[in-house]
Amino acid sequence: MSHSCKLLRGRVVADVILNKVKGELQRMHCQRSPCVAFLRVGNDGASVSYVAQKEKMAHAIGIKSILKIFDPTQVTETQLMEEIKKFNLDASVDGILVQAPLPKEIDFVNVCNAIAPNKDVDGFGAENLGRLLQGKSGFTPCTPSGIVELLKFYNISPAGKHVVIVNRSLIVGKPLAALLTQRSMWGNATVTLCHSHSENLPQLTQQADILVLACGKPSYFDANFVKPAAILIDVGITRVADGSSRGYTLQGDANFKSASQIVQAITPVPGGVGPLTVALLMRNTLKAFKLQNNFAA
Repeated sequence: MSHSCKLLRGRVVADVILNKVKGELQRMHCQRSPCVAFLRVGNDGASVSYVAQKEKMAHAIGIKSILKIFDPTQVTETQLMEEIKKFNLDASVDGILVQAPLPKEIDFVNVCNAIAPNKDVDGFGAENLGRLLQGKSGFTPCTPSGIVELLKFYNISPAGKHVVIVNRSLIVGKPLAALLTQRSMWGNATVTLCHSHSENLPQLTQQADILVLACGKPSYFDANFVKPAAILIDVGITRVADGSSRGYTLQGDANFKSASQIVQAITPVPGGVGPLTVALLMRNTLKAFKLQNNFAA
């Protein structure tokens, strides 16, 4: 890695956020702990790992978690939504999260919209996404919020900058674009969303002052995709088989060795955006708990 390239360590930022959440919980002296319910369909390796990380972190800071696992060959979209409705009505559950991806027979958007807006800690439901677009308070998707917290921590202002995002999903691209174009201290960016139908992708990404990669192409984006002194935020994380005892290595979308010779700063994989996603989920769960139990949020 070039000596002039700074490592943007998301885990450091996540620890600051988690310590604040934990400290606030301890000061509140509540009769019960906040509770988040995870719904997972199937045993996809990455999904199992992600939910386990979220459960572990929740336990570490004093948040209770419930995990319900469904057989992908048995559960229907209607049945999954019925389970969500039960949690919606359960006063002891503050947040609900459905782990993506879901089987193709189940519409992820329909499922997210079944979650009560005040328990939608992932922020993917229509009401919370609408509030985000309007610049109103609500639950903001965790990965985009984490990226903004990363920029704040390292004092990288997006104002007036050209941000290119290689992703147009409800999970990353669209909500991040909404956040970064808001009239706020940590907004006011010019944003380009790229996707599978974008032509001349290298020419687009080379224009970025801040480049956000989230397309699941391990080590694909090398120095030819970035301009000198850009900021590179790598959201991608893919299990790539290798000869190790674990059987795989985790790789981002950036070719780290190549891109880090060009850019001003870059997030590592792992240890970059991933920990921030979990930290913001915990912060959203605390917010949901406070809203539903008449604490000032």
